[in-house]
Amino acid sequence: MKLAIIAVTNKGAELAGRIAPLVGSNVDIYAKTGRNPIKSSHTYSCLGDLVREIFSLYDGLVFIMATGIVVRVIAPFVKDKRFDPAVVVMDDGGHFAISLLSGHIGGANDLTRIVSSAAGAAAVITTATDVANLPAADVLAVKLNLAIEPFGSLKIINSAIVNGDRVAFFIDGALAGYEQYVCLAANQGVVLADISELTHMDKYDAAVIITDRELDLPKPHLYLRPGSLAIGLGCRRGTTSAEILAAISQACRAVGRSFKSVAVIGSTVVKEDEIGLLAAAQQLDVPLEFFTNEQLSRCIEQNELALSDFVNEKIGVGNVCEPAAILTGRTNNLILPKTKYPKVTVAITPVKYRWWE
Repeated sequence: MKLAIIAVTNKGAELAGRIAPLVGSNVDIYAKTGRNPIKSSHTYSCLGDLVREIFSLYDGLVFIMATGIVVRVIAPFVKDKRFDPAVVVMDDGGHFAISLLSGHIGGANDLTRIVSSAAGAAAVITTATDVANLPAADVLAVKLNLAIEPFGSLKIINSAIVNGDRVAFFIDGALAGYEQYVCLAANQGVVLADISELTHMDKYDAAVIITDRELDLPKPHLYLRPGSLAIGLGCRRGTTSAEILAAISQACRAVGRSFKSVAVIGSTVVKEDEIGLLAAAQQLDVPLEFFTNEQLSRCIEQNELALSDFVNEKIGVGNVCEPAAILTGRTNNLILPKTKYPKVTVAITPVKYRWWE
């Protein structure tokens, strides 16, 4: 976690210097110009200008100053809890550390606990689930590296948890890493039931479900999506990222899987400079793996995959998407065999290697 500690007084700068080594290994300290800056600190003259410059550059911001100052100075830059950095406020006497923004997804609650421990301060955390010592769906998503879908349902589910409704947590037993998910969830105080228990709808009021599958469930629910799908992809030269993303989305829907569960994309080295493909992977925030003709050809032969004379003529190998999916997913279980979309071919396999490695 990349952190910035920002102080406005001499006492605050001294406190920042004391706690910085204790809160992380990647910490920058900003001290007000004209004060007594501590060693290795940066200086600033205008707090508003500094926050404008660094707000999106750090995972977490620790302000050592009055809460009111911080509320006003960060207000123009607060956009969305999915993307805002963690913001923690502490008085320059080191008495209280307050989780102010992005408590769960941004990690401000955890950061507050770390900062309070480092300073010997009282941690002030006001999120309802934490106060009630109840599991929150977004905390589980962060701890297990899962995507939230649809994000708009998160408030409904967490409100149901806080209000005492019966919110059950489920997991798809077919997922790679199933046992690890169950263990990590247990560490967060969450018991995961098998997805087959979803049919017993008289036993719960709302559901949180860890799966890459699309389900039809009449009760309020939230999906937590694992990165479980490997996409093998071929495309024509000049294909746009929008066209590639549309093809991947349609391919996922065709096999009843979530677009949010795409973990990796594989293709041929011929496409290493394909702008649309590079942009699509960046927008999905997933890695791209490129394979040589020798690797693809070996995979085609081993798995007896069909060949295309047209593709072979263009790039020197008769199939791209299927062997690329197999090589990236490390399994020959093609959930979706080669399927053609405008300018794009897609194949899908599950990701069979352990996600936590």
